Amino acid sequence: PTILERVQNLFLRQLLQVGLLLSHPFQEEEDEPGAHSYKMVFVVNMELAMGTGKIAAQVGHAAVGLYQQMQEIAADREMASRWDEHGAKKVVLQGSNTAHLLELQALALSLELPVYLVQDAGRTQVPVGSQTVLAIMGEEEIVNRVTGKLKLLN
Repeated sequence: PTILERVQNLFLRQLLQVGLLLSHPFQEEEDEPGAHSYKMVFVVNMELAMGTGKIAAQVGHAAVGLYQQMQEIAADREMASRWDEHGAKKVVLQGSNTAHLLELQALALSLELPVYLVQDAGRTQVPVGSQTVLAIMGEEEIVNRVTGKLKLLN
């Protein structure tokens, strides 16, 4: 989709949310029953005991890093575009420790899901190279095979 189409779609979604439209005038095939739903999930390394601001920054790094990485592969770029057009669902979850993040990363890669693992520069709360957040993107059903049993970050 062009930038104009993406902006138009976003504007129409906002009108729907505030009740100024009753239905989306341009029904796309992704909205039909059986269409794929996508989400981006962030698994935070809880062993590092990062503060709220640090976690927020690391999740931001993970989101931008994964999204930029996905722009390099046509199929991933298309997935990111569909995800964005349909609300850009994001979920932040708790991971136990570095080994847990690496285990989830390996499982996600085995399912051919795009992943991005943030390694911290070590300038503030955690040691250099600490693996802080794992980002995973894909069809909701497949991502849930990897992260479905994890608890939401609270």
